[in-house]
Parts: sequence; structure tokens; C-alpha cells
Amino acid sequence: MKKIAIFAYDAGGSEILLELLKASLHVGDFRVFCVKNSPCDMLIKDKELCDYQEIIEPNEAFVSNKLSIYNPDMILYGTGWQNHFEYYFLTYAKKYDVLSMAFLDNWTNFRERFGYPNKNWQENLPDFIATHDKNSEELAIFLGFKNTITIKNYSLEKQLKDYRKLGIKEEDRLLFLSEPTAKVAKKSFGDENYWGFTEKDVFKSVLKFSTCKDIIVRLHPSDEAEVYKKIAPNITISSDKLLEDIARAKVIIGIDSSVLYLAFLLGKRVISYIPSRNRDFYVPLPKTNQVRSLKIVGIIEKNHQAEKSFGIDFALFVKGKL
Repeated sequence: MKKIAIFAYDAGGSEILLELLKASLHVGDFRVFCVKNSPCDMLIKDKELCDYQEIIEPNEAFVSNKLSIYNPDMILYGTGWQNHFEYYFLTYAKKYDVLSMAFLDNWTNFRERFGYPNKNWQENLPDFIATHDKNSEELAIFLGFKNTITIKNYSLEKQLKDYRKLGIKEEDRLLFLSEPTAKVAKKSFGDENYWGFTEKDVFKSVLKFSTCKDIIVRLHPSDEAEVYKKIAPNITISSDKLLEDIARAKVIIGIDSSVLYLAFLLGKRVISYIPSRNRDFYVPLPKTNQVRSLKIVGIIEKNHQAEKSFGIDFALFVKGKL
């Protein structure tokens, strides 16, 4: 069987790649390389995939040695903003002529994930770039990425299926999806207020304009509860599973989280709230669900269509390329 190495750090890419693994065990021999205590490490434990796990130290020599021992035929990796440890895997792939594929798990900062606007950023591009739905595919092609291919989103398919089994009743509850905006802006642009707002501003507006009985904060894996506790000491930080939080919520508000799209597909009232024109909306929601002010929220559209499967099966890609 073909050997397929996976690397991910951030939760979004990890979720997509780990579900791809679970759906593709008949395709090859998989090994998941991850940094200890990273979001990927936590998800591996949650999904009971420890048998496929290989803990690595985040340095190029260590990664190269581990990959040389495994000797993969293909390397799949996630892209994100926190670090670029995936570059170590790309370097190995290029050195030893191993097929490489980078996965885009969201609709934002596509070029920045590969080092743009730094000089020679295109040297960080792999053999293939994998998008996850029609919107991300069209955006990647528009931005000029070559060898773009859309792989079936096994994670989304599983979430939609699992949600139908829950049977949880909706409550008079607002679910706030946190996002470490200040941290991202600081790392990317050197200014926490680069976009003209931070997650603190968004959260304060949510507290001010919410009409729901309860407000629950669901933390982004890279966010910290203390940020919100300082503003509202008695606020509830969720410890429930994502689909359970979505099911109980009457309204779901976030900045530009991909969870908003998932919740919309599940028929929930969702709002993408960005209180500044310095930043665009990227999550593919109806315009009525994208607002600059919570003062003037109008009709919030709900999804009434079943999500159609999009993208090719990973097994077909492997069969055609390896």
C-alpha cells in the first residue's frame, strides 16, 4: 500500500485531514505527524486515532529524519496562521520528489498561508492545492493558484450526518464563536487593531444587543477564556461538543468563523459580524447574514436546502496520481 504522511497544526486543517484519513483507510498506510499538545494532537485523541500518530519536534532536521524513516509516497498538510511548520514537510517533499498537497480549510488568507506578500512566496507552493467546496475552489482559481483540486469534505459530511442523530431541542440561547482577531492581526500585520476592531469589541456588542436569555461563548482553539471573563466575569464558556452547542442555540454569532457556515447548513440563524470595512466577509453566507452593526440586524436567512456533496473522492485522486 502507498504510504501517506499527514501533518496539521490548526484545528480546521486537522479536522478535514483526520476525517479524510478515517474515510480512506483502504487507500494506503497513513501516518499523522503532529506537535504535542497542538490542536491536531487534541483532535487525534478525541477521534481515537492515536495508532496513526507520530509526535514530532517542530524543527526541520527532526521532521526530515522522521519522514526519511517513514519514506512516504505522498505528503498532505494543513495550512494556517499560527506557524508554518508545514514548510518542513514541503521542503522534504521537494528534496526527495514526493507528491505534496496543501489543504485550505477556510475561505480566508489563501496566499498569506504560503508566505505572501514576502518575496518568492510562490516557492512555498506544493504540487497540489486542495480546496474543500465550490466557493473555496473558485476563490483559489481566481487568485491564480495552479493545480487546484477539490477533495470531498469528509469532515463536513460526517458533521451533517451526526447532527441529524442528536435530537437536542433549541433553547433561548445565543452562541458566540470566539476568534483571536487581535492575535492574528498582531502576528500578520504588527498591529492588534489592524482591522479597526478586536474580538473584545465584537463581544461587547454581542452582550449589548443580544435579546436571548443566555449567552454562551465557544472558544476558538487558539483563544483564551480570560479575554471574555474580564469583560463579563459570569459568562459561560462552553465545554460541550460543537454540534451540541449549535443544536441548542437560537442564534449563532461570530466574526468570520467557518463554524458559521456549518451552522447555516444545519438550518440555524447565523450572523457574521465584522464592525469595520477594513475587513471583508469571506464565509459564504447570504448578504443579509453579514452585518457591520448589530443595531440594524434585519431578517436572518436560514438554509432550507440539503447540502450536496462536492469534490472528488480521495481514493480516486490517489489511484490517478500514485
